[in-house]
Amino acid sequence: MNIDGSNLTRLTQSDDNDSGPVWSPDGTKIAFSSLRDGNFEVYVMNADGSNPINLTNDEEARDTAPSWSADGSRIVFISYRNGSRGIYVINADGSNVVNLVDDMGKFATAAWSPAR
Repeated sequence: MNIDGSNLTRLTQSDDNDSGPVWSPDGTKIAFSSLRDGNFEVYVMNADGSNPINLTNDEEARDTAPSWSADGSRIVFISYRNGSRGIYVINADGSNVVNLVDDMGKFATAAWSPAR
């Protein structure tokens, strides 16, 4: 929507929970969490809502709270896997998932520091 609240546009068409949208640094993509595949996954779509892609695609995990790196090449997110909540990073194309921190307890969040 516009800053004044006009021109509200629905971007996702799923009846399931789509949440936590975050703009890519260049404004062309939006990362978000969705329950549309039966468990929470991290998705990326074009800024107009087209072409949603499941990046994490792990039936055993619950992936939420995406945050873009300043250059838009990576996304950090929270995942509950194997009985432990941790911080993970993935390339923006869905490749190279890396566990950064394991066993974060009940509450965990992650964000990138601003670029300098």
